[in-house]
Amino acid sequence: MFYLSADVHPREDPTAQKLGEVADMLFRYSRKDFNLRVGECRIEYTDNPRFTLVIDTPRTVRRLLLRRSPFATADAFIRKRVDLEGDFIEGLKLKNDLVERGRTLRPAEKLKLFFHLFRM
Repeated sequence: MFYLSADVHPREDPTAQKLGEVADMLFRYSRKDFNLRVGECRIEYTDNPRFTLVIDTPRTVRRLLLRRSPFATADAFIRKRVDLEGDFIEGLKLKNDLVERGRTLRPAEKLKLFFHLFRM
């Protein structure tokens, strides 16, 4: 379940491609038993996900990653910009993996991530 690249839909959409690359960087060491939906873009790791993380727009992704506040995710969830469909506990585990991954990003990975975020 590790080191899988996302299957991105629609394939010809440049924003979807950038979101797929961002997801691959952020979830590199996470279990790939979930899918993502950002606006009209779908980032799929598996056919049978435990949960799907739903984010309203790519702009929300950018805000969450650039404004690293402990309350940013909770605020986005309350404002219905972020939702979780499926197993809520597994989604919380992914959040913890993501926080840990943020601490271990190398400077080159951070630069590449910010480059992709600003081009979305």
